[in-house]
Amino acid sequence: MTTGASQARPGTAEEPAPISLLWPAGSPRAARAGLPLPGDSAADLQLTEIVRVLASGEGRASRRDHRERLVRQTLTELCTDPAVIAYRQEVVEELLHDVPLRERLALVLPDLDALAETLPSSRFQPADDGAVQRIARQLGDLELFVDVARQLERALEAGTPRSIALQALREYVLAVTGAPAFVALEAELPGLRETLSQARSVTVGINLSPDLVPESATILGLSDERIEGARTLLARLLGGIDAARGITPLQRGGASNGFTGPPNRLTRDLHRLLEEVAAPVGRALGRYAALPIETLTGIGPELALLMNGALLVERLGRAGLPMCRPTILPAEDRVSAIDEGYDVSLALRLHRQDGTPASSSDSGGSASNGAEGIVTNAITFDDASGRVWILTGPNRAGKTTYTRAVGLAHVLFQAGLYVPGTAARLSPVDAIYTHFPSREQAHPGMGRLDEEAERLAGIFQRATPSSLVLLNETLAGTAASEAEALARDAVRGLRLLGARAVYVTHLHNLAVSVDELNATTPGSSLVGSLVADADDEEAMGTGLQHRRTYRIHPGAPRGRSFASDIARRYGISYPQLAALLRERGVTAALAENGAVEDTVTTEGA
Repeated sequence: MTTGASQARPGTAEEPAPISLLWPAGSPRAARAGLPLPGDSAADLQLTEIVRVLASGEGRASRRDHRERLVRQTLTELCTDPAVIAYRQEVVEELLHDVPLRERLALVLPDLDALAETLPSSRFQPADDGAVQRIARQLGDLELFVDVARQLERALEAGTPRSIALQALREYVLAVTGAPAFVALEAELPGLRETLSQARSVTVGINLSPDLVPESATILGLSDERIEGARTLLARLLGGIDAARGITPLQRGGASNGFTGPPNRLTRDLHRLLEEVAAPVGRALGRYAALPIETLTGIGPELALLMNGALLVERLGRAGLPMCRPTILPAEDRVSAIDEGYDVSLALRLHRQDGTPASSSDSGGSASNGAEGIVTNAITFDDASGRVWILTGPNRAGKTTYTRAVGLAHVLFQAGLYVPGTAARLSPVDAIYTHFPSREQAHPGMGRLDEEAERLAGIFQRATPSSLVLLNETLAGTAASEAEALARDAVRGLRLLGARAVYVTHLHNLAVSVDELNATTPGSSLVGSLVADADDEEAMGTGLQHRRTYRIHPGAPRGRSFASDIARRYGISYPQLAALLRERGVTAALAENGAVEDTVTTEGA
């Protein structure tokens, strides 16, 4: 048997060249991928929900784990080759629109997953596994291989695929099923199975002494029928002899070779007998050891990923959320343009497959108008509008969600999948760097500012003009005046670098000075100001409040974080605290003296 997809041999007359639904022929993976997405960036972007959805499917936990590893690898390796991205996009588009083809292939997926477990590298093989058991398992593996190949042949022959990848898979399967070795194996398998089936049970004769002590035993014969159940001696005497039923309950051996206890002459004789039965089957199977089972084992997880990518488009579409196939632009253009973009991870949490309503923790202060909807926003990085954006606005107004949406759009795009939005034009990025300090804890001996500065320095040491940099409240671990000076230098460095970047901050003066930053810093990447908007509205009894719209658009900062809204929400504004303490009687004496006044505090900057 073969040893694994990673060791596939070159195609021969008997074995076609290996096929992949993710990598076109002649596209080595190592030469087509950017820098892997670091673990902290994957956590900042909240990839877990997307991985779970794209790896979903029925089957054993081991099969789901195999799918999940492939999905996570595909999402985080950030493929930069437009040809590879388009190769995958075509499959998703075809599976999305050709529902009959998708349904036919879905029927094959469970057996493809089962076939993936036939490889020695992915199955558990006990050290004491006997030759007979290995031969029996190899026979089952080859039977499954033949069945899966024929299923794929029928699924792909029912209609001619349009995508290059599925066309290549169809040609590969036809080459496999048309090979003389495959045809010979298919014809020989029933006879080999019949040969093994003649040893379904063994009849053993045991001689007893006059006092019923076992004295000797011998094997009387093999049968192609199993001995079933148990019958009492009286039932056998009254009901006639039934050789297919036993007197005592059937016992199952606990060891992998089927026997328990130390070997004895009887078990050794039985081993030799079974080996004689299985030997011709083993010799026959040896002639088919070169069949390309390992290539088809890799198709299952790849097909599941792309099929789930198509199903994701349908699922979010039913929730009224658009997804589109992005137009691929040259990497040197450094353009990211999406109409009506949104955070797909948030959308999946708010619109669960089972219809379960999202909890309050699902939104996490995100750009959502509640569980029933997601607010979409334009995403634009280019020469004309801006490539380095300073994003300001109220607390919990969608700034983090917008920033995450930018990163997730590129992760999905470069995996060859559709992205959230009605239209998209994207240049691949060679890396995504994130800095969401809220996820971090300072190392011993380091303050928050030290750690933020260290991580920011690391980004500038690795990032290129083709990178994407997402900074969320970076350099907030110090006084505002010091933070502003440090942030100005960081933004000027991003303009010099030329990378696409979003810098979320409450330093409104930084956003006010974008014209000055552009004028005093060389570079082709304009610095611009984005604002998370909010509408003013009057609320009776509580003074002026603000309704967050979760709309992100270019504009001057409003100069306030609306922290008083959050204070009122949690009941810690001054009027609310004064009323609470008065109700508790804590400030009764002060109230009598007129020392407590229910004045409404003004908005802070």
